[in-house]
Amino acid sequence: MIKTNFQQHPSKIQVLVRTQSQLPINLSQQLQQQKLEYVQQQKIAKQPVRQTLQYQMNPHINQLQFKQSELVQPTQLGQYIPYYPNVQSIQRSQVVQKIINYQDDDMIQPNKDNLKQTVKYDLNVNLQFEIKPLYKKVKLFPNIAQYLPGIVSIKAQDKIITQNSENQRVGVDLICLIDISGSMDGVKIQMVKQSLIVLLQFLGDNDRLQLIAFNDYAHRLSPLKRVTKQNKIYFTQVIQQIQIDGGTCISEATNLAFCQLKNRKYLNNVTSIFLLSDGIDYTFPEIKEQIKTVNQVFTLHTFGFGQDHDASMMTQICNLKSGSFYFVQDVTLLDEFFADALGGLISVVGEQLEITITSQAPPPYQNIQISKTYGNMWQKKGNQYYITQPQFSSGSRKDYVFELALPKFSGRVQDFSRSIGVLFAELKIQDPTNRSIITKRASLDLNFFNFDEQINENIYPDIDVYAQYIRVKGTEVIDEAGKACEQNKNEDACKLIDSMLIQIQQNPNVAAQCTGIIQDLQQAKQASTRTSYDLFGQKLMCQMVSNNYQQGGVNSMFSTQGIQLQQNQPAAYQNIQQQQMMVQVQKQKPNCRQY
Repeated sequence: MIKTNFQQHPSKIQVLVRTQSQLPINLSQQLQQQKLEYVQQQKIAKQPVRQTLQYQMNPHINQLQFKQSELVQPTQLGQYIPYYPNVQSIQRSQVVQKIINYQDDDMIQPNKDNLKQTVKYDLNVNLQFEIKPLYKKVKLFPNIAQYLPGIVSIKAQDKIITQNSENQRVGVDLICLIDISGSMDGVKIQMVKQSLIVLLQFLGDNDRLQLIAFNDYAHRLSPLKRVTKQNKIYFTQVIQQIQIDGGTCISEATNLAFCQLKNRKYLNNVTSIFLLSDGIDYTFPEIKEQIKTVNQVFTLHTFGFGQDHDASMMTQICNLKSGSFYFVQDVTLLDEFFADALGGLISVVGEQLEITITSQAPPPYQNIQISKTYGNMWQKKGNQYYITQPQFSSGSRKDYVFELALPKFSGRVQDFSRSIGVLFAELKIQDPTNRSIITKRASLDLNFFNFDEQINENIYPDIDVYAQYIRVKGTEVIDEAGKACEQNKNEDACKLIDSMLIQIQQNPNVAAQCTGIIQDLQQAKQASTRTSYDLFGQKLMCQMVSNNYQQGGVNSMFSTQGIQLQQNQPAAYQNIQQQQMMVQVQKQKPNCRQY
């Protein structure tokens, strides 16, 4: 064995209006002493069309940087309540929240005829679950410890959903958080509006949409409303009337969205939040605490615009709920990234996925344990590891990579104890349509040999395991290269990447299975030059690290001139549904750039 050591018409809603001097210091005392005044929410004011300057694209590049490691302003558009990021702010928010009816979400009423024709997706049949090592036959050495890569793998058979055939897919609740700060003015907000309208064509009667705009405060533009033909007209009007003003406070928007999730009257099959922003915000710790209060199953995808957004923060936010980060340097590509994210949602076939991995090697092999894991989805408790994911789509695959430590072994392997089960894995996953739980089990068995024994057959590595191992090792290298660039060691970063590329390409069979990470490494090398890194590289590398570990999203591509390219080939983590939806959006455009 090779020794390795890699490791939702704006309705009239009553809201409380107070001046700054009326803000309560003591919440209960204020409620008793002061009579609440209510006013009706006015319709969104139309704004004149603004002449915008030509948008100057600034490309971004990948940075491999992987870190392991409630209260919102539910205000109506046009209402002004000062923001205080302290206890008084929290108290004020609680008062306002009581006035908003979060249970005004539309009831989901699937067509009964469609229910009879619903195409069932059998998780027992269409879901494959296994755990396997790089090598199954291993020599144990008395003076050498070894590290054996392995993967826990889940694969779901693909399922093609034809357009407008809602009986073939789950219903989706989607909440879009839209940055309307001043920096979004011009081409950015116009492309956001256009992309949201494109998004409507992929949603139907069984889906619900809510729009929340935010700047310094959060503005609830719509309830969680069904996307019927009539309501599409409604949503289009709301979208077209969005106005720009103010600063950026993402935690205001997330808190409002989380309040909606917790208090909605009806639950759809699948839930997700899209966060769109182009700015820098410092409220991630607050968002992290907010999300702990939400006992709902959902994903959170982030979309970062242009050169000024905080890519590191956007990846941290999406990682809170196993989402993907979409780096949108060229805003004309936003609708395509929307299509990818939504395609993953409408093809969900499983939710609340939980994997438990237990070490079970008997004496004298009891010290064989998992020594390293890759990605922040791994959690350890005692001798068990846990992996959780909120949603799993048809046609997708997740491979969770680990290293198994084989310590020095001074004894002798006996014939009766050569084949040993060292790890046991159990998968539990919920059907989103009927809420039933499916359980699958797998074990990792190894055949042991003494160091001085001859194995009478050629031993070849499992190429599938090798390819996934190279994916995470390449991602580590991109992360290290990004850190080097932060220290102005750009040449060192390029050398790190070159070394990894050489290692992969030494084995043609392995290289053929690793085209995705090879492409990412090549893009990361280009991004590591000082000019590229400052322009787009840091954000691109953040995206690569996050998406490659989460195994989702689309990693952006850039030309040698630093221009973001349109994806004309399937991305590494796309299923057929995502590919078809992206192509459909691209065909609606007059000019499709190619690589």
